[in-house]
Amino acid sequence: MTNDFFAPVDSVSKTDRDRAEQRLREAHQLGRIDAAELEARMSRVIAAERLDELAAATDGPLPSGATNAYAQPGPYAQPGPYAQPGPYAQSYDHTAYAEPGAAQGRTRPTFVGTVEQVGQGMSERGTTMAVVAHLLPFVTWLFGPAVVWALSAKGSNTRREAAKAFNWQLIAFVIGIVVAALGWIIPGDGNPIAGIWTAIWVVLTVIGAVMAGKGAEWTNPIRRVVPLEVLNERGR
Repeated sequence: MTNDFFAPVDSVSKTDRDRAEQRLREAHQLGRIDAAELEARMSRVIAAERLDELAAATDGPLPSGATNAYAQPGPYAQPGPYAQPGPYAQSYDHTAYAEPGAAQGRTRPTFVGTVEQVGQGMSERGTTMAVVAHLLPFVTWLFGPAVVWALSAKGSNTRREAAKAFNWQLIAFVIGIVVAALGWIIPGDGNPIAGIWTAIWVVLTVIGAVMAGKGAEWTNPIRRVVPLEVLNERGR
């Protein structure tokens, strides 16, 4: 429950949301839900504003398009909540209700529609693009995570991980500048601190990618000390 006195009684607190996210990650690690369902349910948890919405995101029906890991196999499997298999199946002519100009693609600009499709496709890849967002800085620096964040669907786990990767690389860049400056102050040849910091940066970046691939909630230890957040890590 929320600690805000003026908030609605059934509003979702940060503790409630974190517990729900942890439940989903544990279910994914145990193989009870696949990456697609984890992505879909995590998006609903992030968007939930009331406790009943939060409960539905963790225990309720799957969002449209998600894979149901608990579906009943065999001849008694249900193809969908509204499907009517067999000779009584109904067919609808969707073109009869289409908006004028939809067939010609004039309902929205082609470029905008393409960007939305790319973002949806990136988000539906589960943890794959989240891992890519963490590893891209090795070849693209801040630009890789920023592009993944911009193209990912709002509320998706991919967008959250891309934001975490971007924020970490920005902090690492600032620390790198400080370390380089110390090289001019410390007497002697070379800058041993720079080598140590480079190793730390590589290790923490790789660990972030591995944890994102497992769908686990992991906080970079340096980011706990320097909680800089330029891109929203709630996936919004």
